[in-house]
Amino acid sequence: MEPIDTGALVGWKLDDLGKRMVLHMQTMHRTESEEKEVRERAVLLDRNQAVLLANYLFEMTGQSKPKRRSVLQALFGN
Repeated sequence: MEPIDTGALVGWKLDDLGKRMVLHMQTMHRTESEEKEVRERAVLLDRNQAVLLANYLFEMTGQSKPKRRSVLQALFGN
């Protein structure tokens, strides 16, 4: 088995393709010569996978999902 390609997450963006999306993740790695190198990986997700990933990350970090606000709450606060 090959060693896992590990790096620190330094950036990401999402391209919406309708029912699917592409998550682009940028990671920082050190080369054998100790120089820093940014790599990008693209992952294709459907909407259900994106929701599962988001819920998992909220759960693992102990954070709560943002509360949905109505249009009136958004306009007038609270």
